Amino acid sequence: MIDYDVRKIKCMEAKEFIVQHHYSRGSAYRPSPCYGLFDGDNLIGCLMIAVPCSERVRASVFGIEYKNHVKELHRLAIIDDTPKNTESWFISRCLKLLREDDERLWALVSFADPTQGHEGVIYKASNAYYYGRSSKSRFYLDGEGGLRHPRQCGVNISMKAAKEKGWEPVMREGKHRYLFILGNKSQKRNRRKMVIV
Repeated sequence: MIDYDVRKIKCMEAKEFIVQHHYSRGSAYRPSPCYGLFDGDNLIGCLMIAVPCSERVRASVFGIEYKNHVKELHRLAIIDDTPKNTESWFISRCLKLLREDDERLWALVSFADPTQGHEGVIYKASNAYYYGRSSKSRFYLDGEGGLRHPRQCGVNISMKAAKEKGWEPVMREGKHRYLFILGNKSQKRNRRKMVIV
């Protein structure tokens, strides 16, 4: 039996954890809300919700008129030494808290990066819907091992601007897309029907 606590944490605390424990070593500018997984007083996991960098991502779920009902499960990281199924247990608790924190949200998109060996096993175990693959896209390597999205803080980073920062362009394979539908049973059923296929 898993005996951990899940609660909302401050953005900076979440960002520090992600820098230490997530392969990306970074996150969106202001993810919100952020949830922590605690073993006593020790933070051992983090889940971040954020607005996707691309408006197209939000609109691709229910259509442009409902884009504000969609956010992204942006980062998920848990220390390695935890019992089996901790990740899916943590996600389910976070989604429950999220429903209470923001009833305007209807869905969360999330991505699994096959170039990092991720296929979305945890998302499948958490009953997320598989939503196909994104297109190949250009990212930047920042010279310190970090992978930078071509859109930073709402601003598109051109090849010229990236070069000035010392960033190198790299093409990435399309990511696996997953969708968590939020709400009660009736709402989930109706929102599932609204998803653009």
